[in-house]
Amino acid sequence: MIFVVAFNLFLLVFRILYVVYYPFDLTPEEAQYWDWSRNLDLSYYSKPPMVAYLNFITRELLGVSPLAVRITPILLSFLLSLFTYLFVKRVFDQRTALIVSTLPQLTIGFAINSLLMTTDSPFIFFWSVSLMLMYFAFEKNSPKLWLLVGFFAGLSFLSKYPAVFLLPLALLYGFFYKRDVIKSPKPYLALLPAFLLSLPVLYWNQKHHFVSFKHVSTLASKSASLVNWSSFLEFLGGQALLLSLIPFLLLPYVWLKGLKNSKEAFFVIFSLPIFLFFTLLSLFKKVEANWSGFAYFSSFVLIALYLSKSRLLTLSTYTLSAFLFLLLHFTPLFDYLSLGKLLPPHRDPTRVGIGWKELGRVVSTLRTGEEKILSPHYQISAELAFYVKGNPRTYCINLGRRMNQYDLWEKDYQGDAIFVDYVPIDQRVLSASGGIIEEVQLPIYWRGVEVRRFYIYKLKNLGKVEESMPGNY
Repeated sequence: MIFVVAFNLFLLVFRILYVVYYPFDLTPEEAQYWDWSRNLDLSYYSKPPMVAYLNFITRELLGVSPLAVRITPILLSFLLSLFTYLFVKRVFDQRTALIVSTLPQLTIGFAINSLLMTTDSPFIFFWSVSLMLMYFAFEKNSPKLWLLVGFFAGLSFLSKYPAVFLLPLALLYGFFYKRDVIKSPKPYLALLPAFLLSLPVLYWNQKHHFVSFKHVSTLASKSASLVNWSSFLEFLGGQALLLSLIPFLLLPYVWLKGLKNSKEAFFVIFSLPIFLFFTLLSLFKKVEANWSGFAYFSSFVLIALYLSKSRLLTLSTYTLSAFLFLLLHFTPLFDYLSLGKLLPPHRDPTRVGIGWKELGRVVSTLRTGEEKILSPHYQISAELAFYVKGNPRTYCINLGRRMNQYDLWEKDYQGDAIFVDYVPIDQRVLSASGGIIEEVQLPIYWRGVEVRRFYIYKLKNLGKVEESMPGNY
């Protein structure tokens, strides 16, 4: 236990120092969720409210800074590793517990969710705690445990909508391995706290024409085709990268082996169907690699159980994972090692967090304090809300892109304004103003290459812009 605490404490300190000193700004999604925390509500356009609530708490306690935003995933990751160690040690053995509480922290999937404050961070934490409690609830069939399962399942749903997988997978496991338990009324007590915690989200959606569910259904059907082998292979490649190659290759074996007894089968049921669902979906549409990330907890329990029997394979897995961990956090190493062609700057995933602080600085110098700030991209609007001096309210005008949270908020941006886009100003915006007072182009460089360019316009007396709502979600 001492080693597990020390190892994860080292990573906690590393992540804090990384956030404070490394030139990696908040990503647009992080900035958007932070902006939500300034407009607390029962739910939001694309996600439930947990990420906004947690951002609100840390902002009130720590102020406005990247560390105040990212301290939540850093702490949740630390706590989850300790909980996992205690849980797996009790269910299996100490060596398996040691591996499962340290190895995942070195994989890219867990590393991302331990650093970036997105909906995945609280979701994976509450999902994993729900499963730990559910395992013991199936063993003891205790009403108290089932109520706790429902409570944390509700917190999972407040974090991200895929929490709904908990119910059918629990029934699936119970049907095949614990039929006597699901025949009793006790497990269904979990539905009560889960439903009560979900009610505010359902009520908010009812008031907003179920916009969140329309958004989720659009994601599930967008770009659908008969068979898309490209998205299928891209998804599998993403899983291999996020899990680290060796654990990914071990998964089919540990799943098949685990189905033979109820103890291991619990972790199979809460990982294999999730992977299969998103893998099959990737045959018809583009599926983001992180969508199946909540299955990693159960997957790594099985992987650790297998690795605990092979010291050589364990060492190899740790070595490869640690190497990928370093490359993820310090991608300029690709250039230093003459491996730049493997990950050129324009495909470097960390470029998404580059240049936003500089953009905020430039806009702050242009702004006298009265100009409204707006963009046709919610990502830019959110970043400007965070990085412009004074954290002003910003606006997003829709010029034909999909709907977003800013479309649900009041748009009172008339008057002198600063408009920011990735391309030269749209004629609809220009014609709605009294002309350009000043304009600036800001190129953003990463690893010696321009990865983004901002077009910044200070406009005189901007009126109401004619928006083009796309009609999709």
